[in-house]
Amino acid sequence: MTLSNLELSTEEREKLLNIVAKGSDWRARHRAQTLLYFNDGLSARAIVALQDLNLDTVYDRRKKWLLEGFSSLYDKHRSGAPSKMNAVHLDQIKTWAEEEALTATSLVAKLKEECHIGVSVTTMRSTLKSIDFVWKRTRHSLKKTK
Repeated sequence: MTLSNLELSTEEREKLLNIVAKGSDWRARHRAQTLLYFNDGLSARAIVALQDLNLDTVYDRRKKWLLEGFSSLYDKHRSGAPSKMNAVHLDQIKTWAEEEALTATSLVAKLKEECHIGVSVTTMRSTLKSIDFVWKRTRHSLKKTK
């Protein structure tokens, strides 16, 4: 499949060059570079060799650019399950963790018992990290006993 050169206006080309040079998202930089290669007259197979991509990916980037423009460079919002815990629950978890040295497993059990919310231990650990709670392993006493 041969494609004609991708025609970009000077303004679009400058914006794409700016994204490649200073963009914070590496995916957007990579996609913008693909479009610049098309604008320079390179074939899709040459772009595949330069960027180590799949041929379909290169074609998809061009097609999405023609349909969506600059919004095609950035990832779209992905769906996911809503959080089971709200701000009140997070405050309660932090209070429990500060009052007593509890493990993530015991916090999960306490949350299930008092708030009727079931979460996994991994979710509890990531929740504790997200509220900037730091906990350390409990050690045995370092004093020598005689």
